[in-house]
Amino acid sequence: MYFYFYDDKYSLYNLDFVPESQFLNSISWYLIALNSFVFGCMNYHYFSLRKARDLFQLSLNDNLFITYTVSKKLIYIVGGFLLFILILFTIAYGKEIFFRDYYLSENTIGALVILIKLLSFIEVILLGVTYKKYKLISVLFFSILFLFSVGTGSRAVILFLLIFFVLIFLSNGNTLRNKLSFMFNLFLTFLFLGVLMGFRGLEKHGIIPYVASLFSEQAGVRDSFFNFYYSFIFGVFATIGTLKKAVPDWEVIFISLNPLPGSMVGWYDISEKMRLNIYAPFTLHGRVFVMGYFFTFMYFFITGLIFSFFDKCIRKSLKDKKRGLPFVLTILAVLHIIYAFEYNMRSSVRYIYYALFILFVTFIGKQCFKLLLKKSNDGA
Repeated sequence: MYFYFYDDKYSLYNLDFVPESQFLNSISWYLIALNSFVFGCMNYHYFSLRKARDLFQLSLNDNLFITYTVSKKLIYIVGGFLLFILILFTIAYGKEIFFRDYYLSENTIGALVILIKLLSFIEVILLGVTYKKYKLISVLFFSILFLFSVGTGSRAVILFLLIFFVLIFLSNGNTLRNKLSFMFNLFLTFLFLGVLMGFRGLEKHGIIPYVASLFSEQAGVRDSFFNFYYSFIFGVFATIGTLKKAVPDWEVIFISLNPLPGSMVGWYDISEKMRLNIYAPFTLHGRVFVMGYFFTFMYFFITGLIFSFFDKCIRKSLKDKKRGLPFVLTILAVLHIIYAFEYNMRSSVRYIYYALFILFVTFIGKQCFKLLLKKSNDGA
C-alpha cells in the first residue's frame, strides 16, 4: 500500500524510491523465506517423537499466569536500584539527557551505556513483579525510568514497555478484564513506537524537547500510527538496498554466523563495509537473499527448525509450571525477528545463540542437580 498509493514517500535515508521490479523482487524473496521457515517448522513437528507432538497440541493458557507474594523489602530494593541507575544516567549523559543537538549522544562511554541498559532491564522486571502489591509506586518508578530511557533516544524503551506490561498480565490471572487490559497496553506500546520514530525528526533532542513535542501542534495520533507502520516496512526497503549493494561472499557469512567475539573472527575489519550508509546497516534478510536460492532456503529452513525447538522447550517448561525460561526464550526470539528486518546478520543471529546458550546452561544445571541428588540419596 505504501509503495503503490503513498506518493509523498517518507524515504528514510533515501531508500524508498525504487523501481517496481526491485520492490516485487524483494517481496518474492520474502515469500521464499517465509515458506522455507514454515517448511522447517512442519518438518520438526512431523518428525518429532509422539511425546513432543502431543506437547504441541496442549493448551497451556492457564500455566502462563503466576501466583506469588511480594515482600515489603522489595519496594525498598527497587527504589534504591532506581536511584543508582539515575546516578549512572547522570554520569553517562550529564545535561545531554535533558537537552542536546543530536538524536544520539556522541559523548558517552559505550561500556557505561551497556551497563545502564542491563540494569534498567533488571529494574523493569523487578517493577513488573512489584506491581501486584504496590501498583502506584511501581507505575511511578517505571515512569521515571522510562522517561530517562526515552531521553537517550534508544528504542530499547519499547522492550521495557513490553516486559512491564507482560509481567503485569502474567500476575493478574486468566480473566477477560486482564486480557482486554493487556491488549490495550500493547496498543499503547505500538502507538508509542510511532511517537519514538517521530522524535528523530526534531531539531533538538533529550527529555525536555521530547516531552514538549507531545504538546505541540505537529504531534498527532495519525503521524504516530504512520511512524509505527513505517518502522515495519522500512526493513523491506533496507533489504532492497542491501540486495543492490551487497555482493555474495562466503567469508562474510562465516564471520556473521560465527558465535565467537567479533574481535576474534575479524568482524571489525569488515563491519564498516556492511552498511548502506553511516546510519543504516545491511539487513539480515538482504544478506541472506543475495547468497541465492539454495542458501536462502537452507537458512530459513534451519531457522524454522530452531524456532520449533524453542517452542517445544517453552511448552515443556510451561507444562511443568516453570515460567522464567519461556519468558526469556520468547523475548530473545522476538528480538531476533525484529533485528533481522533492520540490522546486520551478526547482530540478529546472536539472539539465537543467546537462547541456545541459556538452554545449554539450563540443561547442564539440571544434570548436575540430578547427579548431586543421586549421590545424596546413595549416601543416605
